[in-house]
Amino acid sequence: MNLPAANLHDSPPITTDALLPGLAVCTSTCAGMVARATGSGPNLLLLHGGTGSWTHWIRNIEALSRSFRVIVPDLPGMGESLDVPVNSDLDSYGAHLLAAVEAGLLPSDEPFFIAGFSFGAVVTAWLAARLPQRVLRIALLGPGGFPPGTWVRPPLRSVSSDATDDEINAVHRRNLELMMVGDPCRIDALTVAMQRRNHSLTRFRSRFLGYRDSLGPSLRATRCPVLAILGQDDPLPISGALARAAYLKSNSPRLSCRILADASHWVAFEQAEEVNRLLLGFFMAQGEDMAGSITR
Repeated sequence: MNLPAANLHDSPPITTDALLPGLAVCTSTCAGMVARATGSGPNLLLLHGGTGSWTHWIRNIEALSRSFRVIVPDLPGMGESLDVPVNSDLDSYGAHLLAAVEAGLLPSDEPFFIAGFSFGAVVTAWLAARLPQRVLRIALLGPGGFPPGTWVRPPLRSVSSDATDDEINAVHRRNLELMMVGDPCRIDALTVAMQRRNHSLTRFRSRFLGYRDSLGPSLRATRCPVLAILGQDDPLPISGALARAAYLKSNSPRLSCRILADASHWVAFEQAEEVNRLLLGFFMAQGEDMAGSITR
């Protein structure tokens, strides 16, 4: 999906009707979690990153919905979903998602796939470890949750309380450049508007869970095939994408990894066509033909 550049004041509203025209999208609430769902076929749960919402998947939902029933919730403490205690650990945080799954976020007792981005990848592995009979495969895109000393947080800017509208937009654009999108030309007015909305609706600071060794333990307890998709230019890993891929592989022998060039942290946005192709191929595959590989 190509989002046209536009003046911020001319950007469409951040709604499924405006951003996903032609798709029949159903919005529901389960155990306090608000989710959008569209498409038909096997169930595919998409979990967004920290300081995010369903819009982190804006360039993937339509393509994936042609083959899957795609369910895209706002995670707890973000977007339109329920508030959670700010000091929640991963188990107590994940319990909200597990409660939503058991309350009907996905059809009862049906198996499903999960793709998670950044902090959403941490939650993806956590959920897969707890529902081994239902979660068939998982994909981790630009995952967080690595041990301290292996990552660095970009020097993101804060918004001043007296900033003008244009100054606020400039801060969000710059933070997108520093953290999420490697090529500034890919950051249009709509991208800034989505980031600004996501930031304003974030009440839970996921970095306190995503910036610690929270992924490895869950991966070691996961039994299903795993696909990791990393951006070659992701600014978070200190030693680069290959070292990050090796760490992931050491924690999951059933993991394969793809490192995509010309992509930063938000790899599903910058390289949407290739990511969609990889996800469709992985989730529709039979057996474990991809397991164990690391390719660029």
